[in-house]
Amino acid sequence: MLGTAETLFAVPAPSRLPYRVEALEGRPAFDALRDEWNALVARGPVDLPFVRHEWIAAWLDAFAPDGRLRVLVARDGHGTAAGFAPLLEERARGLVRLAAPANDHSCRVEWALGPDASGAAAALWAHLRDRVRWDVLLLRDLVRDGPTSTLVEALARADRHLAGRWESLRTPYVTLGGDGAEARTSSKFRANLRRRARRLGELGAVALRREDGQGDLDGALGEFFALEAAGWKGEKGTAISGDPRLVAFYTRVARDAAARGALAIRALLLEGRAVAIHLGLVHRGVYYLPKTAYDEELGAVSPGQLLHREVLAECEARGLRELDFLGPDMEWKRDWEPRHRPHDWLYVYRPSLAGRAMHTLKHRVRPVVKEVLAWRR
Repeated sequence: MLGTAETLFAVPAPSRLPYRVEALEGRPAFDALRDEWNALVARGPVDLPFVRHEWIAAWLDAFAPDGRLRVLVARDGHGTAAGFAPLLEERARGLVRLAAPANDHSCRVEWALGPDASGAAAALWAHLRDRVRWDVLLLRDLVRDGPTSTLVEALARADRHLAGRWESLRTPYVTLGGDGAEARTSSKFRANLRRRARRLGELGAVALRREDGQGDLDGALGEFFALEAAGWKGEKGTAISGDPRLVAFYTRVARDAAARGALAIRALLLEGRAVAIHLGLVHRGVYYLPKTAYDEELGAVSPGQLLHREVLAECEARGLRELDFLGPDMEWKRDWEPRHRPHDWLYVYRPSLAGRAMHTLKHRVRPVVKEVLAWRR
């Protein structure tokens, strides 16, 4: 049975501290914020690896090296940062769209907010509302009950701006500890795991290899890219190794994680050959799983699930509190009886003629058309 979602963030009540907001443009200005950015994230309610400066920098270098980057910075009267909002400006047909620097590889999006998330978000929104030209603001893959999602929409609606959502993901996760995550799965699934482990063992020696970035990181990444490309992703041309941008992004992410002790590449070996690999991250008591790969020719013995079993056991032995699968809900993830976190694309429109027209087309006309087409099929 699928579980329900738990609140991921706790947002304190807004303070009465006044904040001033400055708009910085370009990569040099963004790069200069690194230490201050990460220190703020560590103090606030959105301490996630995907919100850290180095993750966003890696994304920008890989996917938007020539993008027009604008970073809004909220500071208190002493000049201390309270919040950062990175946005890319896009112009088309006379309209301006501001969007979070994100795509399918970003995992999760939040503004970098400190302890006073409500006050910082209010200041950032006020600057956007009054000082920046735009027609539509798009923040994708926001946790539905997260600070950015709840605060920005509420602020926008209070100022009579139009807003709409599209659900993008229902990301599974499992809590750790107690009687153990595996013990909470069905007896049938546990029996299947035991049977498949025996069958894999009959094929040769089975071992687990851990790479945290202190050994042959390039070799471990190359092994992962090769295994992923050997399956259906390689056939469809969607494997990481087929796109230099993806290779650069995931290599950079792995190296940055290794430098701060957060990398967790785990490989299940059969006779010394990797048959399943996790490209994982450990951050603040949570194991995050951006990417996985397994040998599809061994699908009958589920090497991916067997590796996941070992990783769960390791996470619980380390005292981690959660394993976050990231990405969309999938059948293999459901076997672990997860809970789910809904994510949305949040759109905010100016209350102008153009904004109202876009809101109507996107959030009223389009859903009706999709429903009619689905009914006709």
